[in-house]
Amino acid sequence: MTANFLLDRIVRKGLTLMKKVQHDKSKSDSVPIEVYKNRCLSYIERINELKYLKPEDIDDARKKLFNVYFYLQSVSGPERQTPHQTEVSIEIVSKALDKAVVDDYYKRTGGLGYTVTRGLTLTEEVGEPINHYYRKVKTRPVTTLSATNIKESEVTVKQTAKEWRDDMAKQKKEILNENKLSRLQSQRSNTTKPIPNV
Repeated sequence: MTANFLLDRIVRKGLTLMKKVQHDKSKSDSVPIEVYKNRCLSYIERINELKYLKPEDIDDARKKLFNVYFYLQSVSGPERQTPHQTEVSIEIVSKALDKAVVDDYYKRTGGLGYTVTRGLTLTEEVGEPINHYYRKVKTRPVTTLSATNIKESEVTVKQTAKEWRDDMAKQKKEILNENKLSRLQSQRSNTTKPIPNV
């Protein structure tokens, strides 16, 4: 064999397929042969993707896997093809797998050696989710006020926007008039001063 661990591992997986066929024949008298053939072809494709190895090593591994494939083609007997034993390619389930990985990541929290897993019990997902950073304000019961309980000093009347604008315009006008009067008075006082003798 070669010194490359990955190449040896792929070839070992391919050779294991022959043992699996013999085991299936002895146990159930039927073999999911198409599944094994597809698996063997995927191993051959994986070897073809390895570009950094010696060509002699790749050719040797490819020959061994093709021998396994030819053996799988020559297997006779009933074929077992049930839905729960057929293989599904990783491309088909990649989105579901990504979502499962993300969900699993968010179920684990903590740090510095203290981790907590969430969602592992049946009761955790039941009910309204809890947000620890937001507390709902409890609503107070509505009370009715009678005219006898209210004093005039306790009542504050809110102005409408138009009333507020009118009030602001009135106050502004008063302040400007006061400023004008004070300026006029200061000018008058400046003009009535006696001129000093020279």
